[in-house]
Amino acid sequence: MSTDPDMRTEDWDGKPLASLIEYIVQTHHVYCRQEVARLQLLFREVLDRHRKDHPELKRIHDLFLQMSRDLSMHLLKEEQTLFPYIAEVEVAVAQKAPVSWPPFGTVGNPIRMMILEHGKATEEIEEIRKLSSDYTPPAEADGSYSALYEGLAAFDRDMQRHIEREDHLLFPRAIAMEEEACRRQSVADR
Repeated sequence: MSTDPDMRTEDWDGKPLASLIEYIVQTHHVYCRQEVARLQLLFREVLDRHRKDHPELKRIHDLFLQMSRDLSMHLLKEEQTLFPYIAEVEVAVAQKAPVSWPPFGTVGNPIRMMILEHGKATEEIEEIRKLSSDYTPPAEADGSYSALYEGLAAFDRDMQRHIEREDHLLFPRAIAMEEEACRRQSVADR
């Protein structure tokens, strides 16, 4: 169960998966893309000024850069392949229509990949958190340095919510829905 108060008060179980998908995309994917761009600019400024005295900044930046690249592809896979398929199955189930099976076999296949990618991002964030002493800027930090760490902390919190909404709300329901569609279709085919 989630420790995030926003997660506990949301009743996504009673809402269509398409609504949850739209919420994830509009809330977390949009935020992620905007923040990656903004934090990259802050990184440049902070690295230029503080790299010499704080060598950990280079490793933090490298981790963030790798995670950003991976996230860019991850979000596209979700938005262009996985999420449309989930929404399509949901419509078919609601209309009691046959489901068009995807080339990836079952929704569980891309979901497993997304969960693995979530795990990698979580590991990178944990290392960034550790290297930055839980996003605590050094005493001599200027406004940009402090803003960078505040931004990284907010990014971390959003990623945790994002991953939890997908891994614990969306994905289990999508798998169960597809399994139900398979059972129903199997009975209809007899």
